[in-house]
Formats: sequence, C-alpha cells, structure tokens
Amino acid sequence: RTPHNDVNAKGVFYGLTPDTQRADLANATLEGVGFALLDGIDALHAAGLAPESITVIGGGSRSAYWTQMLADLSGRALTLRAGGEVGPALGAARLAHLALEPDASLDAVCPQPPVAAGREPDMARHAWYRDVRRPTFRALYRALEPVFAAGA
Repeated sequence: RTPHNDVNAKGVFYGLTPDTQRADLANATLEGVGFALLDGIDALHAAGLAPESITVIGGGSRSAYWTQMLADLSGRALTLRAGGEVGPALGAARLAHLALEPDASLDAVCPQPPVAAGREPDMARHAWYRDVRRPTFRALYRALEPVFAAGA
C-alpha cells in the first residue's frame, strides 16, 4: 500500500477473459506487488533519495522468476545475497540491536552478506512494463480509489 497509505486498497484482477489461466492470475499478482514496490521507489526519488542499488531478500529472493520480474519491472540490476531468505527477520533483529545500543557500530551490527547472484533487467521487457502495463496499473488504482473508499 506504500506510498498511497490507503488502508482500503484491495487487489483486483483486470482484463479476465475465458482464456485466463491460473498462471495468468499468479503472474498478475506478482506484477501488482512489483508495481507497488516501484511506487515506493518513486516515493524515495520524490523525496530526493536515489537508491544506489537494490538488494532482494526474503523467501521470494529464491525465485528466479520473481527476481527477474523485479529486475525487468524496475529496469535495474538486482543483488541477491547469501542467506537472503532470513533477511527480513534478521533485519528486524539488527534494528532492535541498534535501538538498544545506539552507539554500536553499524558495520559490526549490519555486515553485508556476500553476493550470491544478480539479476540484470531485460530492457525490452522493462520498456513494455513501463509503457504498457504500469500506466494501466496506475490508472486502475486512480479509477478504483473511490470504490475502495466506499468499502466495496
């Protein structure tokens, strides 16, 4: 829901036909999550922040399909680190450590795990996502925002 901060927003499937398969729905779900992540990156850019790199962690980082889609959506290379599947929980623990010991060395508390792999974007797919799919995603959110607010 970032950066919209819309607690009423819901996931929807658009453009279903009799030929739509389960795999299409799974792919659409991943695209929606990916576009939402891009909205978050756009919010960082709007705030004057420009991430130098994108590291993917969590269980999804083990999926070549998902990480390639994220690279294609963003048009940016992704870094996958060793042990990334435990990243979110470990990150929370590290933040707690820093909160309890504010003078602790950031490098000591949060060492960078070694790079395990990377994903380079397919720029033709990136252009398709950027020019075709993402504008539809954004238009649908704007069109459905009042429907979400009405609690439908």
